[in-house]
Amino acid sequence: MRDELFYMGQEIISHKSEIAQGVIHYQEQRYSDQLKLSGVKMEQITEWRMQLIEMLGQSLFEDKAVSLDKVTEWTGRVGKVALEKGIPLNESLKTLSAFRTAIWDIFSEQLRDQRISASFMLQVNSEINPILDEIVYLLNEVFRTQQKDQLALIHTAMDELSAPIVPIADKVAILPLIGEIDTHRASSVMETALKKSSELQLKYLFIDISGVAIMDTMVSHNIYQIINALKMMGVQSVLTGIRPEVAHTLGNLGITFEDLKTSASLKKALEDIGFNQYEVVLPV
Repeated sequence: MRDELFYMGQEIISHKSEIAQGVIHYQEQRYSDQLKLSGVKMEQITEWRMQLIEMLGQSLFEDKAVSLDKVTEWTGRVGKVALEKGIPLNESLKTLSAFRTAIWDIFSEQLRDQRISASFMLQVNSEINPILDEIVYLLNEVFRTQQKDQLALIHTAMDELSAPIVPIADKVAILPLIGEIDTHRASSVMETALKKSSELQLKYLFIDISGVAIMDTMVSHNIYQIINALKMMGVQSVLTGIRPEVAHTLGNLGITFEDLKTSASLKKALEDIGFNQYEVVLPV
């Protein structure tokens, strides 16, 4: 059996160009169009496919661990390009089945003449299938990792947007909070506020909550934690923009900010530390 598998492996390797052309024949037209739009030259795609076909042939007679190492390296390299060029994962995975069919085709004459048996071809398939299955898994991992990284970047961008610290002078900045402040967002705001305060070496941070939709016990607690963490870094936080209806609601809930510095408006808070409004005359 080992000699027969070695023969089949060598046959697959020697016919890799023909098999690669067979894959093109069996792949769907939509996928062919997508490959053209990707900008990757057909010569490069054919070269990658011949590399894979050679690895499939070698897998029939070489150590399985060696084959898997080669496949892992190939999938990582080719999968990265597929991601960069926008080649869809689902179409790429569907095309893998074309490799099986194209390999069968080169042995069709030998099967007809009964030089090799169908049962032996099934044995060859059983050797090759785990390699193709591993490629499916690895490609999924490449795309999943990329999606995970993209989501992480999006979350980072959203977290930074949810806590836009705006420097207005040396060691002075404003943090306008808008919308809902749930536990997750409060954690993100705290992380961004601490990081930016350190980077900007802030002395004052004015936290304006005039745009916060709802102020209840949980939101108040979250804001208090942010201010307390900043205080531990030596940053004096001033809470501004507490609307009358919000103050009334907090009073009914028994929530006070007695130990925190507050101001009715951001303008008033800035004036309290020496900022004055200057009239700017624009040229006509």
